[in-house]
Amino acid sequence: MARAEQLAIGASPVREIGLLIYDAAYAPIGPFADVTDDQLAQAAAVNVRGPLLLAKLLSAPMLARGRGGIVLMSSLAGSQGSPNIAAYAATKAFNAVLAEGLWKELKPHGVDVLACMAGAIMTPGYQQAESAKPAPGTLSAEAVAEQTLRALGKGPIVIPGAVNKLGRFVLTRLLSRRAAIAIMSKNTEGLS
Repeated sequence: MARAEQLAIGASPVREIGLLIYDAAYAPIGPFADVTDDQLAQAAAVNVRGPLLLAKLLSAPMLARGRGGIVLMSSLAGSQGSPNIAAYAATKAFNAVLAEGLWKELKPHGVDVLACMAGAIMTPGYQQAESAKPAPGTLSAEAVAEQTLRALGKGPIVIPGAVNKLGRFVLTRLLSRRAAIAIMSKNTEGLS
């Protein structure tokens, strides 16, 4: 048994892992000056180190089989600077760039890689934290999952939802970076 498979499955019998979906995230919220060193380390561990190491670990047996898939959850917040969630946005930008590179590198070997750049998702945590009405383009977790899985094999990035696609286009293609960051600042100014 390959070392990567032993690590991935521990002492249990060999099981083929055909699709990795890395959906864990940690988001320190509030002014950057108030974010602790421990929160920054946790954001880096969960949002960067976790997907990087799991993609490395699980892609090896996928490459050996000549098939498999990796989905990394990114965020629209990672498209530009995002005040009050700067560390989170930066780590999610990392996931999108990692997925793009791996998509090109692994696709010829039968392994598809995709970053899902989701906007707000109506999760139980989001419902508890959100006191006002949901952000424009908020989707159910089921809708995000369905659109993401349908996008496997079609390119390195998927943006679920028409409102989110339009928002990303405007923020990244039509507006200057300065204007996009200003818009994000207005949307994140109340976060704490």
